[in-house]
Amino acid sequence: MYKLRFRQVHLDFHTSPVIPGIGEKFDKKVWQERLKAAHVDSITCFSLCHHGMSYHPTKVGMMHPNLKFNLLRAQLDACKEIGVNVPVYLTAGINSYAAENHPEWREINEDGRYVGREPSPLKPGFRTLCFNTPYLDYLCDHIAETMRMFPDADGIFLDIINQAPCCCPACMKGMYKEGYDPQKPEDRAAFAHKVLMNYYRRTFETVRSIDSKMPIFHNSGHVPVGCQEILPYFSHLELESLPTGGWGYDHYPMSAAYSRNLGLDFLGMTGKFHCTWGEFGGFKHPNALRYECAAMLANNSKCSIGDQLHPDGELDQTTYEIIGAAYSEVEKKEEWCRDARSLAEIAVLAEESVKDASAGASRLLLEAHLPFDFIDETMDFERYKIIVAANEKSLSETAAAKLETFLKNGGKLVISADALLKPGIPEPRFAFGAEFGETSPFNPDYVCMES
Repeated sequence: MYKLRFRQVHLDFHTSPVIPGIGEKFDKKVWQERLKAAHVDSITCFSLCHHGMSYHPTKVGMMHPNLKFNLLRAQLDACKEIGVNVPVYLTAGINSYAAENHPEWREINEDGRYVGREPSPLKPGFRTLCFNTPYLDYLCDHIAETMRMFPDADGIFLDIINQAPCCCPACMKGMYKEGYDPQKPEDRAAFAHKVLMNYYRRTFETVRSIDSKMPIFHNSGHVPVGCQEILPYFSHLELESLPTGGWGYDHYPMSAAYSRNLGLDFLGMTGKFHCTWGEFGGFKHPNALRYECAAMLANNSKCSIGDQLHPDGELDQTTYEIIGAAYSEVEKKEEWCRDARSLAEIAVLAEESVKDASAGASRLLLEAHLPFDFIDETMDFERYKIIVAANEKSLSETAAAKLETFLKNGGKLVISADALLKPGIPEPRFAFGAEFGETSPFNPDYVCMES
């Protein structure tokens, strides 16, 4: 198993081609001093950003027009001198330069409109690309070029991995050719999934064809329950989860409780920002960052803190003082956390489609200080003493059968809502000695126990 370092920084660097003076204040000595003061042992630096700009010479795409030197090489060399790892970032699902020069590579929805974070061509916003077009070849060429140029990099980080049901000419042609009906939403979704799996295969093979041991991670902003199909294309997991950036404080404990059972080393990724990615003037209180990193260690995770490098290439001193407040504590604890594993006796049977129930179970167990895992129906039930099935819909036949065996073997089950019932039938699935009356019209409900 590939092992991550404990004290990482994810250094965003999405810079518009109209910004001048890119990297002009990069100073190797200052760079090294700030990383050392912050106790950082790994920092993800950029090859290719969302604007489609490269931060080194390139024959595939476009080097940032206002960058006068090989910035990634300078960053990597400075880090290597002080023993800091450097995974390399490349955007994948978003690339403004590619979208502007090849609009035929863009995703198109069923209404015939381009897909993107800002669909209007009159407003600024990143445009998404379809992996079923020659864009995938272009991306793989970028990956190969970067790996050959920087063989001493410590990993490849590919971002914005998603394939929406797409109606671009390439997808329409592909669906008709392979027997899918584009008129059916379920067929469009199935074809999109096939395209996405081809993305994983192609990018993974590109990396492995150059370096069979290079770590690789594909970021979609979330590790979903039931993700085992894609795991062969990952060396590790990075759980992007900025509490103030849209993920909330519920997300990371649930994601970590599930990910630690997937057989890969993983880290939690928060941010130094007051709110979310891209803030140059926003600073999280050091105590919040200390708490978030401590929570990562408590969940068998390594740590990563997101930052945004100023276009001039200088690491912000205040930011790295705040990071240092958290990472100085992590450094003291990490030897006690290395190769730690969960010994939870309670598991929550989770589904991606019932997040509210999962969050409720997670909150209850956290507040009770009871260690727990999140599991799916493919995992081992017998290692636990108690399973919580707080689902808002009926259990699958596979899950129900495994729970029957679990109960027969002496396990205890806490179950609620529609998970209690047979599919479409108001009858209890398990022999609880109770009958179904009716669904309460009240929310919340209260139960009065009478002898």
